[in-house]
Amino acid sequence: MRKQPYLDDLEEIVPSRYSMVLAVAKRARQILQEESDEESPYLGVVKPVSIAMYELLDKKYEVIETSSENKGETSNRKVQEFDDIE
Repeated sequence: MRKQPYLDDLEEIVPSRYSMVLAVAKRARQILQEESDEESPYLGVVKPVSIAMYELLDKKYEVIETSSENKGETSNRKVQEFDDIE
């Protein structure tokens, strides 16, 4: 198994690299905060960013882009969120 998935594979799930980077970074921070001593289900992968990338590839969470009008922000910004699928 590779240490990180290919970005091309992730772009099929999330077409915007900007949204993908934000979602992966947010999930990696959550993984760090969990501080679990559990082994990674991805053999040999220990870095939180890599784990978050594999979780996105395995569709354990999805990226949802909402328009800024719903969030009360300026009209040229988008807000990225993600929800756990499980």
